[in-house]
Amino acid sequence: MGGIDRLIAKALSQKIKQKLDEDELKKIERKLFLDHGMSIKLSIEHFDKLNLVLKNILNLNRKKFENECLNEVIKIQKKGNNYSVRVIDQNLIDSLLVSCGDNETRQMLNCLFKNELTIPQILSESKIPKTSGYRKIENLIIDGLIVEYGKVRSESKRISKYKCVFDEIKIEMKKNNILFQGIINEQIYNKSTCVDF
Repeated sequence: MGGIDRLIAKALSQKIKQKLDEDELKKIERKLFLDHGMSIKLSIEHFDKLNLVLKNILNLNRKKFENECLNEVIKIQKKGNNYSVRVIDQNLIDSLLVSCGDNETRQMLNCLFKNELTIPQILSESKIPKTSGYRKIENLIIDGLIVEYGKVRSESKRISKYKCVFDEIKIEMKKNNILFQGIINEQIYNKSTCVDF
């Protein structure tokens, strides 16, 4: 698990559910739960398990089906050593705009674009109070906007370092259209299990 999997998990699982008929969906949900103890949404973060279940249940071109669903959520283009990710799904765009619209969250993301920091370092660099900061960091992790990017030794234990999933974010608004695009580095892209092109 890693990369952009958690960021797109909710939107991608909804697309998959929309494209399946009711019987197929029930079979897939049941098989995922019995074999792996997970929902479709959680299986996006462990895509090999969803892939295996789809392979055993669906009588269609599985790779084509997966790509069609993914292409309704995001579009990815390789740009040098990085990848440009354009968000297509409107619900995901709305969620990302809410996160980026909060001043404190923006400050935290800003210090995580090019740096890997521990939670105390994030709070210190962004000058965010601990009370609201910890809650916002937890939400950023849950939403997949920041990802664990290694560990560092602190006193007698190892603690996680985090980085923004994007190295930069571009938001553009035109009449009846919002563009949300981010650049991710190759290392984060390669940790993603659901984007195999």
